[in-house]
Amino acid sequence: MTGKRTRLSAEETRERLRDAGVAALRESGLSIGLDAVNLEQAIRDADVSRSSAYAAWASERYSPQEQFQRSVLKHAVENRKVTLDDLTSKTAEMYETLVETLPRRELFREMIRVAAHENMEATADSIGWRLVIALRASLHSAAEEERDPDLAQWMNDSAVSLREYTISTLYKPLAAAFELEPRPQYGERAYELGEVCMAAISEGFSMRYWLDSRQYLDGLEHHDIVGGEANWSMYSMLFEQAVEMFFVPKSGSWDDF
Repeated sequence: MTGKRTRLSAEETRERLRDAGVAALRESGLSIGLDAVNLEQAIRDADVSRSSAYAAWASERYSPQEQFQRSVLKHAVENRKVTLDDLTSKTAEMYETLVETLPRRELFREMIRVAAHENMEATADSIGWRLVIALRASLHSAAEEERDPDLAQWMNDSAVSLREYTISTLYKPLAAAFELEPRPQYGERAYELGEVCMAAISEGFSMRYWLDSRQYLDGLEHHDIVGGEANWSMYSMLFEQAVEMFFVPKSGSWDDF
């Protein structure tokens, strides 16, 4: 690079370096391990001064490289919320479009069919979600005494935070819109159980999607197909079953819904 660098604040320096680190992580897909998150390489990619970069990641507990690595990994994982926000927006738009045209039961099943499938597609195609699954596997592939306890705890906290976010922004609004309530034996914990169940299924299907198994997971026939189209995904079918497992209509039963 030529010319004089623009003076950056410490936060601007960190942001540039984080972006460079996330880009490197996405490109490698963790194929070379966490070494992809390298501060020296990020300095070159982001074109910031080396002294400013090391000052920006100074820490009493960790080296600048370790502090940088933690920040990049945290940033990459937290970006999963972008996918969720997009799904929530699309779900709300679909509800507003169809609520006046379909009976409640058909509307409910159509939203599950489409929204669950779009969630599966978005998760499977999201580099951020792939990184999370790979990172979790990388962390837990080491012997317990060799694991970084801070990173392990942070990954756990991140999962809990995303669960709470999913429940508050997606599951509870949908339950209210369709007048559903938790089954008595589960109470409010039904939301947590449902999210854990669907997150586990979603991650499993995502890995199957990457193995080019879409032909076995999509376009399946399902009973009482809305519009007569055989375009349910296996994930949509299981999502429907999970909802009925943990929730019931506030009035009547699922047979009357």
